[in-house]
Parts: sequence; C-alpha cells; structure tokens
Amino acid sequence: MPNKNESIYIIFLRAVNVSGKNLIKMADLKAKLLESGFRDVQTYIQSGNIVLKSDLNKLQLTERLNKLIMDEFGLDISIFILSEAELNEALQNCPFPSEFPGNRVFITFLNKKPQNSDTDNFKQIDLGEEKYHLHEQILYFYLPDGMANSKLNNNFIEKKLKVIATGRNTNTVNKMLTLISK
Repeated sequence: MPNKNESIYIIFLRAVNVSGKNLIKMADLKAKLLESGFRDVQTYIQSGNIVLKSDLNKLQLTERLNKLIMDEFGLDISIFILSEAELNEALQNCPFPSEFPGNRVFITFLNKKPQNSDTDNFKQIDLGEEKYHLHEQILYFYLPDGMANSKLNNNFIEKKLKVIATGRNTNTVNKMLTLISK
C-alpha cells in the first residue's frame, strides 16, 4: 500500500561488479530489497544503480542498505543516495555541453567536499585533453578517449582528493531519471 511519506531515492553503490569484485546480481539485490519492504524497486545494468521508494530518511536508508548488503552478500560497500531533485540538479549543473557523448561525460559523487589543499594539488595534475570541473561534492569530467584510457578513474580521484567517490556517465544518470518517471 502506498505511503504518502515515501520518497523516491536513487542509489549508487560504489565499485559493484567491477573487475570481478564486489559481485552482486542486481536481480538478487532487487528481490532482497522488495522482501525488505522497499517499494517500486528498479535496477539498471549491473553496476549498482537502484531506484526505490522508502519512508526512511537518507541516514536510515543508508544504514538499512549497508546491513542488508552485508547480511545477504557479505560486502561492505559505500552507498550514495540522492533524491530526484538532487540528481536532476547534478545533471543540470554539468558544465559540459549536452552534445558531448553521454558515455564520455561523467558525474562523480563524493562523500564530502574535498579540502582546499587537495583540490589545489589536483589542479596541478596534467590531464591532457581531459577536462574536469569540481562543484561542492560533485566532480564532473569529460574524457574524449573514454574511461578505459583515462587517469581520472575512481581510485585516482579518491586518492588525490582524499574522498570516497562513485561515478556514472550521463547516459546512466539520464536513464536513472527515466526510471523514476515510469
């Protein structure tokens, strides 16, 4: 039964199903989320992208998801939870033109705003043709040669900015927003 206090959340799991590590089948996760009382659960591809409805706040939801993933899959992973408005805002603030290929433009969510000294050091790194823009807790970047050939992978970002991060290309972000409207 629908609950008027429910919110729609977009959830990005960090480093799930990457290079054979942190394996979670999204169909299994979806089933466990539904069993746990979450509503309208949808997943997209195998990289930890979830839309669901819950009457929990973000902190409660994070705790509940961490416990569920640990109990059911034995994994301790970072979870990023956004509202529809937050995800829309992140996409609207993207400084790269929408004509850029969506598989080459990334939005990376950070668990905290990086320290000024870390961002200053980051600015000194020669990234060649790659471009980035840091806005609060979001790092936008454009990779003309794709992610596979880039320095700007998640581990590099986390190490240099001293944060926990997870990123999605704008194709995936747009798909998540489409799932909400279904």
